Amino acid sequence: MDYEAALAAAPAGWRHFTVSDLDRLRPSIRSHELARVPADDRRLLEAGDPRAGERVLKATFWTLVYNLEPERWDSLARVEPIAPGLLNALPPAERALDVGAGSGRLTAHLARTCGTVVAVDPAIGLLRLLRSRMRSVHTIAAWAEALPIGDGWSTLTAACGAFGPDPDVLRELFRVTSPRGVIALINPERPEWFEEQGWQRVRAEPAPAPAHDRALDAFFGPPDPPADMVLIRKRS
Repeated sequence: MDYEAALAAAPAGWRHFTVSDLDRLRPSIRSHELARVPADDRRLLEAGDPRAGERVLKATFWTLVYNLEPERWDSLARVEPIAPGLLNALPPAERALDVGAGSGRLTAHLARTCGTVVAVDPAIGLLRLLRSRMRSVHTIAAWAEALPIGDGWSTLTAACGAFGPDPDVLRELFRVTSPRGVIALINPERPEWFEEQGWQRVRAEPAPAPAHDRALDAFFGPPDPPADMVLIRKRS
């Protein structure tokens, strides 16, 4: 999600964080996120401008949650289960890669239906949660635009709610996917763009959100269980 879109979409929970929380991020995470911030806002942020601070906090909200409060993100993932119709549309695979795996919402399905499963996410706290639940899954802390995976390794490369038509990320997803392998993106940004590029789009009945603490809604907004997917088979 680009900077302006992230500003517009930030839920009310962004107010939970302060500018000092940016310094609690791992240096590599902080540098990665601030590189997305326009130069003018970076300068104002460094000068202590409160309005720039608000904009940066809104734009980095999800990164702050993933890295500083992984249990809170995990609680949200539990009330936003992936639609069964989407999971049923994913093919079983000998080698599956979950990119932006978080705490394992999609990984859990892949672990049941695929042979070897690798989960990649830059947030170490989320990977720790995933690893504690699925010890057979290999976990790697890395960014989607620089996957430490060999060319053509994965026969199913999947992601849930993480990506849009970013050329660097898509280049990596295709690189690590084997010929005739499948790339599947659940709840991607701008699914219409993928359709225009020849990806198949699958919509399903959303899974109902289970009973949960309404404080979660106040922080993140109403539950929005993933119910949209685009997928494509890589050419030989």
